[in-house]
Amino acid sequence: MCRHFRFAGMITIPRVHQSASPNSPNVRAFAFIVLIGLLGFAVPMPPKSVSAQTVVTSQNGVLTIWDGVYSDAQARRGEEVFKTQCSYCHKDDLSGGFFDDGLGRAPALAGKRAFDSSLTDRWGGSTLADLVGTVAATMPQTRPSSLTAENYVDVVSYLLTKNEVPAGTADLPGDADTLSRIVIVAKK
Repeated sequence: MCRHFRFAGMITIPRVHQSASPNSPNVRAFAFIVLIGLLGFAVPMPPKSVSAQTVVTSQNGVLTIWDGVYSDAQARRGEEVFKTQCSYCHKDDLSGGFFDDGLGRAPALAGKRAFDSSLTDRWGGSTLADLVGTVAATMPQTRPSSLTAENYVDVVSYLLTKNEVPAGTADLPGDADTLSRIVIVAKK
C-alpha cells in the first residue's frame, strides 16, 4: 500500500496509493499516526478561546459532538480552507460527485448522503481524533498531510456545522488527547 515516502517538516510520511480506501484499517491507523505527528510537531500557540483542559473536563472527560465542541468562528475559518483546498472535488455545497471529467469521485460531506450514508452512520462510535486523522492522512487527495493541524481541525469544525452539529463558544482544541475524548454519536 505504501511505496513512496516524502518529507513533511520533520516527519516522514508514506504516500498512500489512491486505491486505498479511507475506511480501511491501515489507512485509519496511518491517519492517527499522522494526526499525532501533526499535532506533536506543531508550534505551540496560545489558545484562541479556552484551553483544551476546560473542554475535556466539562463532562467527566467524555464529550460527544453534540456538546458544542467547536466555535462558529472556527467553522468559518474551516470554510475558507475548505473553499481553497477541498471544494474542487467535494463541491462548494459539500455535495460531492464526479470531477476530472468523471475520472474521480468524491463523497458528499454534508446531509443524508454525507460519507455515502450520513456523518453519524459513517463515523458513529469513532472520535474526532479518528475523523481529523483520516482527513489529514488522505486529504487533499493529491497532497495528503499538506495542511497545518489547525487547518484540518478547522475543516472538521466546518463539516460539523454543515451537518447541523451545534457550535459552542470555544474553539475545538487541536491536541490528540482532547480529540480522542470527543465521540461521534447520533443526535439524541
